[in-house]
Amino acid sequence: MTQRSEQQWIKTSPRQKLCWCYPGRSQWFHDTVLQLWDDRQWLENFRMTRRTLFEVADKLRPYLMRRDTVMRSAVPVEERMAIGVYFLASRSCYRTIALVFQKGSSTVASIVIEVCLAMEHVLLKEEAACDGDGIFFSMLAGHSGVNHDAHVFRSSMLFSKMEEGTLIPGNPMFHYAGVSIPPIILGDGAYPLCKWLMKPFAVPRNERERHYNKIFNRSRCVVERAFGRLKARFRRLSVRIEAHIENVNSIIASAVILHNI
Repeated sequence: MTQRSEQQWIKTSPRQKLCWCYPGRSQWFHDTVLQLWDDRQWLENFRMTRRTLFEVADKLRPYLMRRDTVMRSAVPVEERMAIGVYFLASRSCYRTIALVFQKGSSTVASIVIEVCLAMEHVLLKEEAACDGDGIFFSMLAGHSGVNHDAHVFRSSMLFSKMEEGTLIPGNPMFHYAGVSIPPIILGDGAYPLCKWLMKPFAVPRNERERHYNKIFNRSRCVVERAFGRLKARFRRLSVRIEAHIENVNSIIASAVILHNI
């Protein structure tokens, strides 16, 4: 190798890293969010108050806590939770969220998945259908969009439990006009008609059937409003989810869990 080529190689060789993290990043979450934000700002950015976020973070603490190392300090559990919730509540990409929280993009991506997996593992009680108050009590995610709604429904735990009469302990009956009525699910026209599932008339033939459809749709619209609120609060569900396909179910489950909370 000539002296000239050797000098050129030295000049173009990669620089040695002098630090493990980008220098000069301020503690935005600790100095601004925790110290200055009121509940309105928390609700706007995290879709929940500071108190609620901290309560959820405390339940997940054993799964989210990390140790400090000689290289750097670990991200606190509360901030990890805030990063995960901010991801669910916004349409921002990892790079944008990293700039907001002043962390590395890869760090944010890892934290988001860890938070969602922890919520699914700790807080998801059922497989979360929707009740009359707009609360999801049964959830099944993971089927392709090409699958028919009825096919997905028949493969769910909800279908099996309703068939067995075990969804609600004791299978309580409601008595009206001498008729005993078990727990019933209201579904749209795509679902199969069962002894415990009611659906509207596809083509009402008389005024009585039209009146039934009117009352039925008025009752079932609770489900549509619940999904509307879910997607409005956690806008991540309205865009392409930037995550490995095996983690998408956990992200969806986390949004449903936080909606119920």
